[in-house]
Amino acid sequence: MRRASRLAKIAVLLIFVVIAVPAIVPAQAKTCKDAVSAQARSAAQLSDASREKRAKDKAIANWSKRVRDTYGWMYRFWSKSEAQKVDCGGTAKFKRCLVSAKPCTLW
Repeated sequence: MRRASRLAKIAVLLIFVVIAVPAIVPAQAKTCKDAVSAQARSAAQLSDASREKRAKDKAIANWSKRVRDTYGWMYRFWSKSEAQKVDCGGTAKFKRCLVSAKPCTLW
């Protein structure tokens, strides 16, 4: 008799978990904002590849700061953004990169 009562309680709990919990926990939807652009330049006395990498990294950091200031800290991650564009160029003495992306969040 105790065993049947215990099994009935477990069954009710499982039904609650299967039916009620998904209704309580909101589905995570990706929310994106309008595209944001930022740029940076590097004239470091390094190789062309190093200058370009530094310019790109600085441009992404600038993008992150601009997004954080505009939309809030949840949108600041470049890795979660969509429609990422990176355009780098320059001369033998400096490199400049322009980045653009739509900031997104999963919350």
